[in-house]
Amino acid sequence: MKVVVRVLLGAAIILLGYLSWESIQGMERFNKEVERRDKEVIQRLVDIRTTQVAYRTQKGSYTADFNELADFIKSGKVATIARSGDLTEEQLEAGMTEAKAMSIIRTGNEKAIRAAGLWDESKNAPQLMRDSIFAPAVEVLFPNRKINPDSLAFVPFAEGVKFEMAVDSLITASGYPVQVFEAKTPYSAYLSDLDRKLVGQKIQEVLDRPGDKYPGMMVGSLQVANNNAGNWE
Repeated sequence: MKVVVRVLLGAAIILLGYLSWESIQGMERFNKEVERRDKEVIQRLVDIRTTQVAYRTQKGSYTADFNELADFIKSGKVATIARSGDLTEEQLEAGMTEAKAMSIIRTGNEKAIRAAGLWDESKNAPQLMRDSIFAPAVEVLFPNRKINPDSLAFVPFAEGVKFEMAVDSLITASGYPVQVFEAKTPYSAYLSDLDRKLVGQKIQEVLDRPGDKYPGMMVGSLQVANNNAGNWE
């Protein structure tokens, strides 16, 4: 009888040890997979932010329509500044600024440009050049990688779920209106096929923190003007 008890006790110890080890390994696997998915979701949100900022620069406002963002990437133009030449130390010390110099140069009056000391004889042209050049949005915004504009709206690993996106305007503490946008997705959208208990714990950890924290990934805010920051930054 004692032998049986010892065998059962030993088996129970082994089983408990295995369950403890498997619990630790399960948590590690979960955390690694969450980290992998977080990175892809963050990259998509960064792409949304990049496109929104350029869209606003060209159109004058943000948009809550992903189709408009996709079309902008496909066929929109983004202005870049072509720079050539700089003011000399002597010119700067004499009170010349780039703004003043460009205001003179943009008149196109060669006599006035020469009189201001802003003519480059070696180039037979004005000393400074600051021109806006319009290039395809996709080349300017994503120069080092290919992007599918139509995928911008969709949350990675979420089987067709779209990011929530909205725009609004806020009044700053100094009384000035400012445009804001927000794009977000909850953890439950792209972690739904993982361990439900662990996902629930992750969500609850966020909800238990002080302040109104969002249990997911978000860029921008409709509540505060945060310079389009992501909640992971």
